[in-house]
Parts: sequence; C-alpha cells; structure tokens
Amino acid sequence: MTTWVPRSCTLPTSEQPMRVAESDALFARRHADVSRPERLRLELVLTGGEDVEETVRDLVARENGCCSFSTFTVPRPASMSI
Repeated sequence: MTTWVPRSCTLPTSEQPMRVAESDALFARRHADVSRPERLRLELVLTGGEDVEETVRDLVARENGCCSFSTFTVPRPASMSI
C-alpha cells in the first residue's frame, strides 16, 4: 500500500499502487519543467505531442474522479496544473 495517499482518496486501496506507478512513469519520461506560481498551485510542463496530451488528459480525468483534495487541469499546450 502507498502510505502517502490521503485518507480522503476514494480510489480503491488495491488500485492506488497502479495509479501511482502510472503517474510516476509518465512524469519520469515526460517531465520538462515545474514551477509554483502560487503557494497552493503547482504547474508541471511535460514534453511530447498529442499522444502525451491524450494520456495526461485521461489520467487527469480519472484523478479528478477520485481526488476531492486537489483539482487537476490540462490547458493547451499539454501541461498539467495541480
């Protein structure tokens, strides 16, 4: 079990390690830049084309479906704000 997942996470415990691994793999391959424009806002910039954007949008949609403690958005071009 991943110990840093907040208790308010509604993703089933058995699925949490897979989601963490999916996110880790995406960020390890595609991470280009990170900034914190505000205290409670983190921006991640990822490299790649439309295929990466589609992957990120899918992951963000699933995270928004089970993560009530954060809001994830994907503006164009493909970058993700948390």
